Amino acid sequence: MVTAAEQGEETRARLMAAATDSIAEFGWGAVTTRMVAERAGLRPGLVHYHFHSVTDLLIDASLQMARTEYANVMAGVFAASGPAAMTQILTAIGSYTATDPATVAMSEMMLAATRHERLRDELRQFVVEVRTALTDWFRDQQVVADPEATATVVLALIDGLILHRMIDPALRSVDVTGPLLRAAGLTESVASEGNCDVHTPEGEHDGD
Repeated sequence: MVTAAEQGEETRARLMAAATDSIAEFGWGAVTTRMVAERAGLRPGLVHYHFHSVTDLLIDASLQMARTEYANVMAGVFAASGPAAMTQILTAIGSYTATDPATVAMSEMMLAATRHERLRDELRQFVVEVRTALTDWFRDQQVVADPEATATVVLALIDGLILHRMIDPALRSVDVTGPLLRAAGLTESVASEGNCDVHTPEGEHDGD
């Protein structure tokens, strides 16, 4: 039998999923309580029962989505070593498109963070967590003298490449393998020695 707590968690999950989809489809500023409730198949009153406001719902939903997306990407990175890990990053970058819901929602969240202090603070903390984890990976790899600075640059490259490819899809055909490997303190010759086939991928998310 489903408990009240379990039912409450399911309701929150449905509302957050609906909120993320609404952000991607209509933009952060256009999302309303009724819109989210209708998409989730729930009563509008449940939005304010589980969240202080629709803005709090959007913040919680977008942050959860960001954590999920990054966890999926970084799991592959941390499971690999050297050039193979950078291949995982390139694969992730290549899978995002201008019409992919997660990509659009992430972009909307970044813009909203300039207006909402709570979102900005929690997003900053999340970025710190990701950067720390990647710094630890670089330290374990022992390939660079400055793991934290390298992690900072690599993460910025990930976000920048996704954003630029959203704006200019033609950039998808540009092979960025060499620059990314060099930024990560690796070399294309190291990739060859490890028999690691590193190419800019052509795969796409289902949202395309």
